[in-house]
Amino acid sequence: MAQAQPVQEQAGREARLPAAARRKAAGFTKSHEFAGIKQVGTFFYAADDKYRFCAGTVVPSPGKNLVATAAHCFDGTDRVTKLVFVPKHNERSPRPYGVFPINVGRIYMDPAYLTPGGDHAATDLDFAFLQTSARSDGKRVQDVVGAIPLALNAGFDHPQTLAIGYPWLPGMDKYKPVQNPLTCTTPMKKFTTRDSGGWRGGTFAEVNCDGYVSGTSGGPFLIKKGSGLALAGVTGGWMTGGHSPDTSYSSYFDDDVKRVYNAAVEGKQPAARSVLPGASTWKHAKGIASGYFTVDGDDVANDRMDMFVVWTDGELSLYRGADPAKGRFDKEFRVLPDNPTWAKYAREITAGNFTGDAGSDLIVRWSDGELTLYPSVDEKGFHGEIQLLAPDPLWTHAQQMTAGRFSGNSRQDDLVVRWSDGELSLYPDTSERGLGREIKAIAENPTWKHATEIGSGDYTGNDNWDLIVRWSDGELTNYQDFAGSIASAKEHKLHGRDSTWTHALIVSGGDYSENPYPDDTVVRWSDGELTLYTDGNATTIGKENRLVSP
Repeated sequence: MAQAQPVQEQAGREARLPAAARRKAAGFTKSHEFAGIKQVGTFFYAADDKYRFCAGTVVPSPGKNLVATAAHCFDGTDRVTKLVFVPKHNERSPRPYGVFPINVGRIYMDPAYLTPGGDHAATDLDFAFLQTSARSDGKRVQDVVGAIPLALNAGFDHPQTLAIGYPWLPGMDKYKPVQNPLTCTTPMKKFTTRDSGGWRGGTFAEVNCDGYVSGTSGGPFLIKKGSGLALAGVTGGWMTGGHSPDTSYSSYFDDDVKRVYNAAVEGKQPAARSVLPGASTWKHAKGIASGYFTVDGDDVANDRMDMFVVWTDGELSLYRGADPAKGRFDKEFRVLPDNPTWAKYAREITAGNFTGDAGSDLIVRWSDGELTLYPSVDEKGFHGEIQLLAPDPLWTHAQQMTAGRFSGNSRQDDLVVRWSDGELSLYPDTSERGLGREIKAIAENPTWKHATEIGSGDYTGNDNWDLIVRWSDGELTNYQDFAGSIASAKEHKLHGRDSTWTHALIVSGGDYSENPYPDDTVVRWSDGELTLYTDGNATTIGKENRLVSP
């Protein structure tokens, strides 16, 4: 430790700007050296302890062994290197609580950050957790020094934020090998920026303290919580912690932090962040259609479906289906920006294979009763428009619609419509040539006025698909092998009346899981939660997978 030197990961902050650009931040707070606090320390390489770098904070965990820090402090080689964590390292007492080894591979961060260019593309994910081993006497780090709890989704307005870091001074010759940390108490505030120079923009926490140069990365932003402190950030993000010695940033501590923390607790590398927006955005989703929109080639047997979403401002988005390790959806495409036509007049959407090619087509019902087919919608947008039905007052009474494989052929080209008077209609073999002939599955029926949402999928594994109905009292029903007659379809009550399910505002069946069957269901709830139920069958809607938390 007496010969410690900074490592490459922390050497870049000051080097990015010329000296003339290193100006004092307006309203910065003067920092000063101190002996440190016992829950905050620094890292060394176990095999070569002349290298000291970054800072970390012990956080509570069931294993009493986790340290929070910045992701940019570590690269791929560090994950196969033996490291140690030294709590409250300072000049007078370089290791007052001993040394806690970090086992090889026990560094946990979002996988996007480990990819080439990840620090630029995922700068808002600049946080990590390290799992320590017990020190030489068998004691765990949390038992020895305690822990500071995480403050997740705590906002940005914290006037008495304590920032701690272990800086090295500009110029390697002025580096302090055994060092006191810096401390500074200052307001934390919100900082938002656009993408710039290859760096991904976003919203970050900001503090202004002088002297927080390279080396301070990973140091905590501590806010007051009750009678103690809580960890609301670590120095990292937006140019890996700051572009000036007097301004420091942290990636915002939100549900992504919790996702990585939970993985670290379990000792598993976390799944990638989903591209799906938050619950506040999903409250504005007014239509979801499941389909094969991003088909690569003609074989869709092993593909997962994608989500086509209509938002209340008329924007149209497409989310590409992916495996669970990538958060179920791995890329977002904007099909159309916000526009008044889709915002004001689009009423219902559904997807199916109406034109016979490999990809999915979209049917839209408009407020004037017009019905439009958009063939082969993909990530590049629309490729033509076909009017299936001119504006028709009758079709203004269509309440819900879904497309499935109900007529016996191999295509998802049959349209089911529930009308305002409780009638249910099937239009089999709908195509670019027009609607199929109408089959009345249910005549005017007051009970079916309470069919609030309908969806479709192959939940029971037979040739024909099933019709899923969510009733106004929250009951959920599967009509197995629906073929145009409710009376001949086998009815399965997936669950009885349920007040929770009265808040399921959008229900869309599709193929989103590992098996090749459309037996999965996406549900958008009134509070903006988005849930995927996978591998449903005749008795259950499937396993619950929360995609977006409320």
